[in-house]
Amino acid sequence: MSRQTEIDAARARAIHLLQTRGFEASVRAAINLCEDEDAPAAARASAINSIMRANGAFTPQTGEQTKEMSEMTAAELKALTAQLERDRQQMLRDLEQDEDTAFD
Repeated sequence: MSRQTEIDAARARAIHLLQTRGFEASVRAAINLCEDEDAPAAARASAINSIMRANGAFTPQTGEQTKEMSEMTAAELKALTAQLERDRQQMLRDLEQDEDTAFD
């Protein structure tokens, strides 16, 4: 077996582990973090956001298909940018409210 074949086989095994055991472990960890009332608020908010996104909570519910940015009009890009900025500001507010950070 050539060195490249061994590398490719190892990469395939690693990807398989990430997509199976890694995926399941990350879901369990996110759920555990959401349910841990003693966890820092920012960590819980991040876990909640991840779980909500994984469940499609932030996808359009009106039957609209999400466009690629390259397909959007200038107005759509402006609206998307504004929404991203609102989301960023909310995350910063959530972080500021968290008193139990790793840096305290």
